[in-house]
Amino acid sequence: VRNPHGEGWGKLVSFSDPDRNQKRRIIGDAMLSGDGIELERMLRDAGLHIAPGGRQLLRQYLIEATPKARARVTSRTGWHDSGDGDAVFVLPDRAVGAGEEWLYENESVSAATFATHGTLRGWQEGVAALCSGNSRLLFAASVSFAAPLLYLVGMDGGGFHLRSDSSGGKTTALRVAASACGGREYLQSWRATDNATEAVALAHCDALLPIDELAQVAPEVAGETVYLLANGAAKGRAQRTGGLRARASWRVLFLSAGEIGLAEHMGEKNRKPRAGQELRLAEIPADAGKGFGIFEELHGYAGGAELSKALTEAARRNYGGAFVAYLEKLAKHQHEVADTVKEAQRKFQTAHLSEGAHGQARRVADRFALVGAAGELAQRWGIVPWQPGEAMQAARTCFDAWLSRRGGEGNAEERAALQAVREFLRRYGESAFSDMDRPANDTEKHAAVRSDRAGYRRLDPVTDAVEYFIFGEVWRTRVCKGFEAAAVGRMLAARGFVERGSEAKREWLTRHTIPTEGRPRVVHVLPAIWDDEGDGDAD
Repeated sequence: VRNPHGEGWGKLVSFSDPDRNQKRRIIGDAMLSGDGIELERMLRDAGLHIAPGGRQLLRQYLIEATPKARARVTSRTGWHDSGDGDAVFVLPDRAVGAGEEWLYENESVSAATFATHGTLRGWQEGVAALCSGNSRLLFAASVSFAAPLLYLVGMDGGGFHLRSDSSGGKTTALRVAASACGGREYLQSWRATDNATEAVALAHCDALLPIDELAQVAPEVAGETVYLLANGAAKGRAQRTGGLRARASWRVLFLSAGEIGLAEHMGEKNRKPRAGQELRLAEIPADAGKGFGIFEELHGYAGGAELSKALTEAARRNYGGAFVAYLEKLAKHQHEVADTVKEAQRKFQTAHLSEGAHGQARRVADRFALVGAAGELAQRWGIVPWQPGEAMQAARTCFDAWLSRRGGEGNAEERAALQAVREFLRRYGESAFSDMDRPANDTEKHAAVRSDRAGYRRLDPVTDAVEYFIFGEVWRTRVCKGFEAAAVGRMLAARGFVERGSEAKREWLTRHTIPTEGRPRVVHVLPAIWDDEGDGDAD
């Protein structure tokens, strides 16, 4: 045996323990060096009887054995290049599409993660059929079929977050999605250390990673965990010799749920999520708006609670078979699906985004379209009993809900920066700005302002509009805290929200005569900054 890179050579051994249970272990050739104590300890722990003095004979036997059969060993699930132009999908207990044998070895993850139980027909009738007519359930189930497409299409990982203020059925959606791939152990929790998160990601590479209760991860690390999962690379770690170890990598689509969203959760520790974090975890309102929480179609059940119970029970009896059946089809058609998915993504963007949509919205649209296309493939191959077009329609419904909640298809960083400037003016427009026609040193005309003055303001008595003159340093350190001040200035100047100056590469700064201040550089904020507030995108 050896790893996919032709290193880590060893041998696969088989033996019976005292209970006559068959055991298989991979013995690395590196373990055969030295006195063999580590080798003996490992095999004894697994139940192999070794006679006194037999350690060296066993070691010699393993060194001299020259089996002709070959196998590859990996600690990561998912697609691997087989070397003959096709890819093989490795699961803990099998490899789909393989010519050569592949073995999965990861001691930190249970081999039961991708367990199967019951029948595919039982899952189709008890779980998949009840998803029909329910956009969030259809979407959640389709995510489990979308994850293996990441490698074939050449996309990065990412996630979706079902958020609602009450129970509402969002955990049921996670169980539905998880049941396509495995049993109860398949559903994960946000409450984990960085190292554990990396191990779980490796065990779910190219597969759905369902994670419940976002509130269980510490607010100060929530955003970085989202980055870790979506970017698909472990942290760099040093070897004993001082060099860097090879980084573990993965591709996952993760489906999260919780009563709070990422921004609200990080806000508990006064942190703001960066736009990249929120884009990697697209938040979807779990409530479908029909009065049944996450559900829209009850399929004859008295209420959402009864339907949720039926789905949970059916998922407990039948699970795992749908993913294996889907992979078997996908392995046979792996060279065809990329064009199918890319065409679906093109049509999805055309239908839901304008020509002026920002690249951020387009990347997320591609992820939603990937999910819809995967559900359609599963329907076409007879894995799910849905109607043609139903999975893609669910993806469209969920994308529209995400886009509406986000506030439009524009640049998220620009929108957040504009909101920050407006919020600063809203909070400190009275207390931190002196009136231009009443100098601050004239105590008879002007009440004392706070010592941390941000600048001056001027009121137009005719229109009642206010313009602000913000000192350059205040703009950088206070108004634009957490943003790149120059980028915010350029954006506002381009939109006509601040007066455009004549200095090259500093067009957001102008010189104005300020009482008692001379002619300093200031950011002259115009009344137009409030014109489109509340209209979604400020594009």
